[in-house]
Amino acid sequence: MNFTKYATGVVVVSALSTVGVVQAGPEVEVTFKNNSSSEAFYDTSGSSAYSYGEASPKPAATVAGGESNISKVKGGLSADVTSVVFQYRIGSKTCKFKTSYLKLPGRGVPPRWSKSSEPGGGARCEARITATNVSTHAWAVEFTMR
Repeated sequence: MNFTKYATGVVVVSALSTVGVVQAGPEVEVTFKNNSSSEAFYDTSGSSAYSYGEASPKPAATVAGGESNISKVKGGLSADVTSVVFQYRIGSKTCKFKTSYLKLPGRGVPPRWSKSSEPGGGARCEARITATNVSTHAWAVEFTMR
């Protein structure tokens, strides 16, 4: 084996072994509240699928009317980013909820937490951040569907 192949092998093995060393982003506690009288269904299609895979415990597949469900998601891509998308449906009504954390580089630049909701089919959706931890950057968000 020549030196070039050996060096390439060392670099590849080294790179692969450091993949697991990347720190996860801060954890978000997601509370979904179904304030309707009908059952809500978690939609795992599209961008919700990634958040579902990163959640522990997983969001409940169904949430009865008047009930709520709590899940936790930790950002798996970077220590500086966590992004979560949950989508629920009740009949033809849909709510796509988003929340994220972003820590930009630079000294004295505060981290940012955001939330949003996108209604469809006449649904009423609300997203609100209920807590932030300035030392760990973990946060809690509440998604409500009517």
